[in-house]
Amino acid sequence: MEIKRVKVAIIGGGAAGLACAITCGERFGKNSTVIIERQARVGKKLLATGNGRCNITNRNASPEHYQGDETIIKSVLERFSPNDCEKFFAKMGILLRDEDDGRVYPYSNQASTVLDGMRLNCERLGISEICGFEIKQIKKNNGFFSVISENITVQAENIVFATGSKASSSLSANDSGYRLLQNFSINPTPLKPALCPVVTKEKYKNLKGVRAKGTVTLFDGDEKIIFREGEIQFTDYGISGICVFDISRFVSDCKNPKIFVDVMKEYSENHLCDYLFKCRKIFANAGDILTGALNKKLAQVIVQTCGLSQKTCRELSESDIKKLAHAVKNFTFTPLKSEDYSNAQVCAGGITSKYVYPETFMSKTVKNLYICGEMLDADGECGGYNLHFAFGSGILVGKSIK
Repeated sequence: MEIKRVKVAIIGGGAAGLACAITCGERFGKNSTVIIERQARVGKKLLATGNGRCNITNRNASPEHYQGDETIIKSVLERFSPNDCEKFFAKMGILLRDEDDGRVYPYSNQASTVLDGMRLNCERLGISEICGFEIKQIKKNNGFFSVISENITVQAENIVFATGSKASSSLSANDSGYRLLQNFSINPTPLKPALCPVVTKEKYKNLKGVRAKGTVTLFDGDEKIIFREGEIQFTDYGISGICVFDISRFVSDCKNPKIFVDVMKEYSENHLCDYLFKCRKIFANAGDILTGALNKKLAQVIVQTCGLSQKTCRELSESDIKKLAHAVKNFTFTPLKSEDYSNAQVCAGGITSKYVYPETFMSKTVKNLYICGEMLDADGECGGYNLHFAFGSGILVGKSIK
């Protein structure tokens, strides 16, 4: 069996693992660092981020855009800013561009630019990649970690867990990293999919693919849980879109969840009533009364939910108009669940500061064992926040290793 000895072995070649490897390569020189990757190549999930564009960071990165272990979140964000992220990529010759809402992308608008640039810098720094490495066992003896596969054993002074989670399981992601950590008595908080569509009781097959700008508000009974605005995408099983992704992690915590969608957020119910009274004289059938304001399919479904489809516009009473205006502002959905891991961008939950020092992300019980990226208990909103945390935590771990 081939045995490879290095200073740092990084398990996982995603955003956090690559950032950590580059930092270690810069500090410790050639042949000091190896990336161990289960899949056939590194960066598979990175290539899919931002719809293939890779939303690297967000200028507004701050703790209020994250959920999870506050100590860990603050530790990363206080020491790794969006400007630090930009400088990190500038050193690799990767140019960035700013877009709406603080989002930052590679100038090329291609995730492949980011991955290619990082891999070329790994090559320049003499960092090895061992792909297709299915870990059979990890053990620590005499101050060295042995990472064992069927044909290769990597021995390292330091080991970094950067395997991510099973979010995006459709890209062959899994939770093997957490299972390996259990051998060292390190366990995550309960895990659940986040940043994903929501499956609802209401199924409107006619709305599949329809998009509308508006707001979504999640209630648990009478308690308002979270509000977001943006583009909503309707599906044949529920609702999707960035603003829905941002509320999805909270759905499973609710006992009596309801989502209210406002598809005409610029108009009050009173203004809508005035508009609809005018339209009552313009259109013949009630099913067409919202045609001048909304997507036709969406307009017809909302009228249908009010039980007004069979009426003519002139038959609509004042109470019918008020009911319809309210429905436009409160298109109601009953969540059954968030989508599964195959359609989730990230995983909520992870390893907390109970197990790692927040200054270094080294295990409190196993010396020279580090954890970074999505494995930590920190998940952000859509818009580059999760990649910012992944890159930042990976770099900070790379700087912490002695």
